[in-house]
Amino acid sequence: MPRTLGWIRQFHQPASPESPTLLVFPHAGAGASAYRAFSKILSRDFNVLIFQYPGRQDRAAEPPLATLPEIAAGAFQEFSTSEHNRGPVVTFGHSMGGWVAFEFVRLAEASGIEVRQLTVSGAVAPANAITKPSHPTEDEDILNHLTALEGTNSAVFGNRDLMRLALPVIKADYRACDAYSATDSCTDDVKVSAPIHALGGDQDPIVTLGDLYGWGKHTGSVEVTMFVGGHFFLNDHLDDVAELLTACAQRERAR
Repeated sequence: MPRTLGWIRQFHQPASPESPTLLVFPHAGAGASAYRAFSKILSRDFNVLIFQYPGRQDRAAEPPLATLPEIAAGAFQEFSTSEHNRGPVVTFGHSMGGWVAFEFVRLAEASGIEVRQLTVSGAVAPANAITKPSHPTEDEDILNHLTALEGTNSAVFGNRDLMRLALPVIKADYRACDAYSATDSCTDDVKVSAPIHALGGDQDPIVTLGDLYGWGKHTGSVEVTMFVGGHFFLNDHLDDVAELLTACAQRERAR
């Protein structure tokens, strides 16, 4: 029977054992290691934990989960029983990861875990999801879609065989995203107590400024910050985004 690996990856130890915990939720098709550089920067101020979804990297032998709430539930089940569940948390998710993080926060708050802030990056507000077109399903269309989003570097795109290795999990994630827009989570009355900070790229072909402000439908306090760049503006603004999250950590230490 194959060994089942857990959900939590920690690439860097925090600078202090008192550092607040930051939970990171990767985007569609991505594994935890895609956020290794992000973790390195933020480990100065946070205990950074990145979730590894089934079906990718060291969990490639496991089938991807079919829905985003299932992904969130799996991550929550492991985190809630781990040594890392020892106080308030801050959460971050990019693109699909923003939706998974939102579902995770709903579970966390329902169980009594305090979420100090949910930061979503390049993510359409769930209430706005129904207005977006479905993701492509054919291989070439998916590759062209990823190119438009600037989601994969040119070296990878130069090797179609390499890209095809990632297509099964990308397709599974896209199906999960398309199904999510039809769920009860995407109605205006679904809210979390945590304040939400929505980040976006001013050249993103999918996520508009209105989609970012739409997160205000799901919380009592929303803040929006725009960066120069496309859907994956995060790759060019790691330090800037880290500063925003660090400012959050500093505010929480002062509480």
